[in-house]
Amino acid sequence: MKVLLDLDFNLLKCLDTLLDEQSVSKAACRLGVKQPAMSGALVRLREVFKDPLFVRGHRKMIPTKRALALKSPVKNIVKDIALLLELPPLEP
Repeated sequence: MKVLLDLDFNLLKCLDTLLDEQSVSKAACRLGVKQPAMSGALVRLREVFKDPLFVRGHRKMIPTKRALALKSPVKNIVKDIALLLELPPLEP
């Protein structure tokens, strides 16, 4: 089992974007990374979740059942991390 400390949280942002875009190229563009970097992230995500997550369709990547099950929790985690990072610093 993967330990939480071993997970790169940037991968969750990649997964969230891949689920929205259903395209490696479009997800890479949206995140401002090169397509090979996004492909590499998908490889790592597949290893983490032990699932292909997406299969090739005619014009887009089709999410697997596992990927669809992850969509809402991942979106919530990414949103919560973004909110956490926007919190103002506490006064000393």
